[in-house]
Parts: sequence; structure tokens; C-alpha cells
Amino acid sequence: MDALETLALGDEGVRAVWPTEYFEGFYDFIPHGGEPHPNSCVSSEEKVALSKVSRIVDDVCDATRPIMTADELIATGWPELIRPIAQAALSLMEGRGRFGEEHEEWRD
Repeated sequence: MDALETLALGDEGVRAVWPTEYFEGFYDFIPHGGEPHPNSCVSSEEKVALSKVSRIVDDVCDATRPIMTADELIATGWPELIRPIAQAALSLMEGRGRFGEEHEEWRD
């Protein structure tokens, strides 16, 4: 959810973490061109929403230079295109709330 929060901020998310972390923060959980890492806490509806985010983030990664400044990435317009898709996924996940980080939690 933290990575989605950054993406859901659009241009401000890029400015907050800079382009490399903007992408890598998300790719820590869903690899480029891959499926989400197994996580029993993520519902099937959330997986669909995350797949939509993953596809557009992959498109952006493939369409932009690997190293650029925040202003250069923002100038492409991509962060604002990602924003509503990430916001929708984040909103869905926030509906169930965050799980604690102190111990393992499972969804039935």
C-alpha cells in the first residue's frame, strides 16, 4: 500500500521519492512484467486492481529512459496518467484497512 500511495500522488509522488524509487518501490511487490508475489492478504479483486497498476507502470518503464530527474519524468505526463489507476487500487485496499506489521495476518 505504501508503494501505491506514492503512485497515487502523481507528480508529487515522483518529487517525494524521485524516479528510481517511484518505480522500484512498486516493483518490490510486483516485478516488471510479472505477477504479484504470493500474499494471502490480497483479495482477488485487489489482485485485479494491482494488475492494472502493474501494466501501466510497466508501460511507463518501457517508454522512458532508465535514468532521469523527477522533472523529466513529470514532463512525460505519465505520473498523472498512473495517478487515477493507483488511487482506485489504493482506495480498494484501504477499504479493508492495513494489516499490522508486527505479526503475520491471513485473509480467509
